[in-house]
Amino acid sequence: MKIENVLLPGKEEFDFREYKYIYIQSSNGKITKDNFVNIVASANSPLIPKNGGVLSENFIIITPDDRYFYGLSYSKDLIGWRQQIEKGVSILNLDMGEIKNGEHFSIINGENYKLEDCQFERYNFYDETGNLIKLNTPVEKEKIL
Repeated sequence: MKIENVLLPGKEEFDFREYKYIYIQSSNGKITKDNFVNIVASANSPLIPKNGGVLSENFIIITPDDRYFYGLSYSKDLIGWRQQIEKGVSILNLDMGEIKNGEHFSIINGENYKLEDCQFERYNFYDETGNLIKLNTPVEKEKIL
C-alpha cells in the first residue's frame, strides 16, 4: 500500500475544526513537540472552552527563515478553544500562525509566507508498511500542495 498524498492540516477550512501552528523556540527547552499541546492549552486558567478538545496534528510547517511551527487543532467549542490557545500562546510568549485561503501561512506578528515557499515535515505517523515513524520526516511539496 503506497501513500500518494498527505493532507496538510488547515489547508482546507471546516466548520467543526480549526488548525493553528505554534512556533516552539528551541532555546526554551521546556516545550517540545511531544508536550506543546498540553503546555499551551493549560497555560491559561480557568479553562475557557465548555466542550471539545485539542490535539497535535503531528505536522510541521517550516518557514523560509527556518522557523518550525508545530500543528494543533481543536474542535466543538471553537471560540472557546481559540481564546484558550491564543491566551496560552501569549502567556508563554510564543508565535502562532495559520493557513489562509489554502495558499499562505500567516503569523500573528504580521509575517506572511506563500505555502509554496515553505517546507513540511510530519512525525508520529504510520508508513505504507504499518511502521510507526516517530522522527521528523520531510514531506514532498508535490504531495500536499
